[in-house]
Amino acid sequence: MEPKTPLSDRPHGNGIAGPKVRPDRTGPLHVEVIAVGRELLRGRLGEGNAKKIAEALASRGGLVHRITVVDDNERAICSAVCEALDRNPHLVITTGGLGPAPDDRTLAGVAEALELPLTLSPRARAMVEGAYRRLHESRLSATGGMTLSREKMCRIPVGSTPVPNERGVAPGVLCRLTGGASVLCLPGNSSEMATVLGEALVELGERPRKIEIAYREIESPTADESSLRPILERLTDEYDGVWVSSRTIGPGRQGQKVLVTLEAMAPTIEDANSMVNNAVRRLLALASGSK
Repeated sequence: MEPKTPLSDRPHGNGIAGPKVRPDRTGPLHVEVIAVGRELLRGRLGEGNAKKIAEALASRGGLVHRITVVDDNERAICSAVCEALDRNPHLVITTGGLGPAPDDRTLAGVAEALELPLTLSPRARAMVEGAYRRLHESRLSATGGMTLSREKMCRIPVGSTPVPNERGVAPGVLCRLTGGASVLCLPGNSSEMATVLGEALVELGERPRKIEIAYREIESPTADESSLRPILERLTDEYDGVWVSSRTIGPGRQGQKVLVTLEAMAPTIEDANSMVNNAVRRLLALASGSK
């Protein structure tokens, strides 16, 4: 990813306020995810959307570099979006906070971060009206048509694009920034989130890339993770394209052990497997005391 340029130092383009972010387009899709909701911070709900987003993007060759959980207020959301954009990703994704309730403040926070006003989108309004019409016809809503609280879901940052939500009411919102980066706001409901994410990736023109992932896990006979550090550090230095990590597992029948994980991404599965297999052989050699 490119060196940081503070948002405050970035010029505005085309007469429309907003940060100019220029991510490097030669590599994989770099992404940050921001999950919004106080219930997540209080432990009342588990955060599952970020995991699904990461899985969906990884299958397309994308890389999620950071997952942040923030309170559902404008200041926290604005700050998280600004900090994410300062790291020059291709895409910042928020999930949650798009509904009609007073605590659904994601779009207000995103608009503040992008220095863009919220405006009523006729296209978003048509989506919301259509959703409530279907709910009313199915007797899942007492009334169809628009109300002030429903209209709130139709106000999106100026210049952004509403994304259809076929499984719910609130549209997703895609904000394309000068310079090539984008901010994508997804609903918090899991099935709605997945549907809107798929629609948005089509809108962005992000087709599945030819990326394969090879993955190995090896149990170490030791329970002392610290004793493996010199070996794993050397392995990481020698195999830059292989992600190496360790974690403690157990206790099981044979007591506690350390699990070493090796992962590589490449255009073909043969290349990815070759990278991991070479690293595994080197790991075993280092563990046995070979130089």
